Amino acid sequence: TKIAYVTATRISDGIEYQLLVADADGKNAQTLVTSSQPLLSPKWSPLGDKLVYVSFEKGNSAIYIQDLSTGSRELMSNFPGINSGPAFSPDGKQLAITLSKSGNPEIYTMDIYTKKLKQITDSWAIDTGASWAPDGKSLVFTSDRGGKPNLYQIDIDGKVAKRLTFEGDYNAGGNFSPNGEYICYVQGIRNNYKIALRHNQSETSQQISDGPLDETPTFAPNNNMILYATKNAKGQGILISSSLDGSTKNQLLVSNGNIREPSWSPVIN
Repeated sequence: TKIAYVTATRISDGIEYQLLVADADGKNAQTLVTSSQPLLSPKWSPLGDKLVYVSFEKGNSAIYIQDLSTGSRELMSNFPGINSGPAFSPDGKQLAITLSKSGNPEIYTMDIYTKKLKQITDSWAIDTGASWAPDGKSLVFTSDRGGKPNLYQIDIDGKVAKRLTFEGDYNAGGNFSPNGEYICYVQGIRNNYKIALRHNQSETSQQISDGPLDETPTFAPNNNMILYATKNAKGQGILISSSLDGSTKNQLLVSNGNIREPSWSPVIN
């Protein structure tokens, strides 16, 4: 398997952002994109042959798909306002994205071939950061429609959102495990942000990281590990791999820059 991640390195005239792909242990890193503007939210296609990500190189946020074999890329979305949170569907034919082109951030799906949009959420609140259930029939996303950011699940067709999280001050960035048994996410309690794991069958959650600034968790394709970004004692962004119960943790030595936004690939044949 591979991991994708973003580095931010201070240079003489600003900050240089890079999107990189490396082996799962952090070795053999290769740079895909370099920009003077932020790069965000890389996510793998189901076959591991493409990455979708957000770039600010044109000033406004825009969503691109990068083909790893050819090096070519395609602009998918650059509507006025927010273009963020892209994620491939399990069959690789659609993206879930967040757009504010109607004035309010909402979740949409986009056909990657025709770029036809379908609006999934319709709320006065901020709806963002959707990811797909493994069966492709629903999405988990973050919304403050209950007053604070929490995770919700919504059917692709039904448009009835079910709230999944209730504890803490902040719950966001949910991702399903490949087998659908868990959702990993960020839980904040009094400005202490840790990685949490929701057991979908029992509808219970547990914190598995130490905080205080843990973010962007992503599952390994074998369902047994979670990779997330955090900061060390020097304030440098690093990546940590953790077992699901949080008992075993290892830092990935991948770069001297500030590392963020990890995404673990599927098994690549």
